[in-house]
Amino acid sequence: MAGSLEAMLRPRSLAVVGASSRAESLSGRLLSNLVAAGFTGAVYPVNPRAERVGPFKCYPSLRAIPDAVDLAVVMVPKDAVEQSIDECLSVGVKGVVVITAGFREAGEAGGEVERRLLERVRRAGVRMIGPNCMGLINTGSDVRMDASFTPAPALPGTVAFASHSGALGVAVLEAARDVGLGFSQFVSLGNSADVDVNDLLEIWENDDAARVIMLYLESLPEPRRFLELASRIARRKPVVVFKGGRTAAGQRAASSHTGALAAGDTAVDALLTQAGVVRAVTLEDMFNLALAFSSAPLPKGRRVAVITNAGGPAIAATDTLADHGLTLATFSKGTEQALRGFLPAEAAVGNPVDMLPSATPDAFRQAVELALADHGVDAVLTITVTPIMVTPLQIAGGIAAAKLREGKPVLSVFMTSSDYFRDLRSIAGLPAVFRYPEAPVRALAGMVAHAERTSRPSAARPVPVTARSAVIERARGRGDYLSQQEAFALLEDAGIPVAPWRAVRNRAELAGAGRALGYPVVLKALAGKLIHKSEVGAVAVGLADARALVAAFEAMERRLTSAGIDPEGFLVQKQVCGGREVILGITRDPAVGPLIMVGLGGVAVEVWKDVSFRVAPISGEDARAMVDELRGACLLRAFRGRPAGDRAALEEALVRLAGVAAAHPEIVECDVNPLLVMDGGRGCVAVDVRVRIAD
Repeated sequence: MAGSLEAMLRPRSLAVVGASSRAESLSGRLLSNLVAAGFTGAVYPVNPRAERVGPFKCYPSLRAIPDAVDLAVVMVPKDAVEQSIDECLSVGVKGVVVITAGFREAGEAGGEVERRLLERVRRAGVRMIGPNCMGLINTGSDVRMDASFTPAPALPGTVAFASHSGALGVAVLEAARDVGLGFSQFVSLGNSADVDVNDLLEIWENDDAARVIMLYLESLPEPRRFLELASRIARRKPVVVFKGGRTAAGQRAASSHTGALAAGDTAVDALLTQAGVVRAVTLEDMFNLALAFSSAPLPKGRRVAVITNAGGPAIAATDTLADHGLTLATFSKGTEQALRGFLPAEAAVGNPVDMLPSATPDAFRQAVELALADHGVDAVLTITVTPIMVTPLQIAGGIAAAKLREGKPVLSVFMTSSDYFRDLRSIAGLPAVFRYPEAPVRALAGMVAHAERTSRPSAARPVPVTARSAVIERARGRGDYLSQQEAFALLEDAGIPVAPWRAVRNRAELAGAGRALGYPVVLKALAGKLIHKSEVGAVAVGLADARALVAAFEAMERRLTSAGIDPEGFLVQKQVCGGREVILGITRDPAVGPLIMVGLGGVAVEVWKDVSFRVAPISGEDARAMVDELRGACLLRAFRGRPAGDRAALEEALVRLAGVAAAHPEIVECDVNPLLVMDGGRGCVAVDVRVRIAD
């Protein structure tokens, strides 16, 4: 049905159902916007009580329109929407935009009407945007359609923007005019009853006019489809996403480490990271990222030159660079000598370049050109505080005159009166402009991250198919934790190494288990209530011989009895010495599905919270990226004479556990903690695991 959606975005004819002759009404505003934009198609207002609306002849009904209608914009009262949709379908419109509100967002009764509308349009093979939306815009020269009631017409440009919030979309369009950010298309999704963000991604993927995609989302319909689409698109063009609703309020408590660490919007964050989109933390960042992506080339590295006429803002920029993993570039001696050739003796020619408040427009031009020509510079940031000898507009002219270099972006800050910002757009060639230095640095960090992702070779991402385990088949419907023996067997089925173990029922069986495994060993109590064994003394380690094993057994029995815990049995396990403690885990998000986690392991995992998540299943590339994201990943490298850990084995175990998560929807939570990562070439081994399955 992409064809009908394309017809909505590029219609040759458009009907406004419920058009009003009152200019101050919503439909009056929409018709006025169509006229102001210079819509290239035919416009047919529909109102049985008017002969003309504005410059247009008005029709009493859709059936009275003599020509075919591609797009119908429905703006009638809520109670008349169903009848209007029926008429739209009867005359063969290709798409409808329902501006009218009062549906799902207003309660169950409105939701039922919305469901009926959806059934009607889908049965007819027609697409619907909305309801409860503000319309859509296409600034293409062959369309020039503003079928919205926004008071701020969009500037033509290269950003395709979809928003679940119409009001926020309008606010962004208004702010964009001040800095010259232009849009190819804008779609207010409203309730997304039919057309959702995934449908637009399919259209914009192959739309050359949409060089940057910007999304404000309040939900993620069909997360798996979004992941597939965005993963593909983000390699070709930036996808910037702001997702509302990031807090953990209202989420249930989780019994596993993995479940507790997956609170909030962890699942959405994992999915967006996996898709390779650029996630904006704030609405301001969303706007600034789109501005930077749409106006500057992607940098080839992290080295930034800062050129300013004031030292204070440059310090703020330098701190923000460091906070976001960017670095101050080191100039060559030739660059510093060339800067000395035209700057005052008091100026600083290192990086940042402080040219003093007396800096001229030509000084800015020369400094930018020299920085861009330096092989040690990947990007340039200019900062201008209101100068004393010339105007900010003159400084802007100097910056705009600088000869740019391919693959080296320039971003500019003007800390000056807001009056100047209205005039900056008239300066041809001026880089993207920001008011404070932190904003462009954050945007530049997003550009660098995107450039690094897309510069990696694109390779097939085979994801291993994991067969269902007989362990889970036998436990289906039990709705409880697997026994320790079952949990270990599940890992072994998946090819994840487990430290050798023996289950024992009583003291008499201890000696045989110890001999079979070889000392030292670990003793663990087995009971359904034992979730975190170390907290109740249900683990004893370093048992060097049979005597120590028996003594530990007797002491553990006494502790558990005092705690009111009746062990179901005990586990004797070969103690694995050495290795770095890592945790692997599974949890399940109701919307996104199974999540896989890796982090620093041990008893303090929820203290450090040094973890990374992805949506299962994952590829080897995903596993590598997850481990790289850990702050403690350096502990897996060689240090202080200790060889590096076996990262390859860890990543393989992570991929295999993700396969288990994807193949077994019955698994609600799982902790493999710890998984010991041995020295390079010696693999990894799981020494404890908890698995909970659904009812």
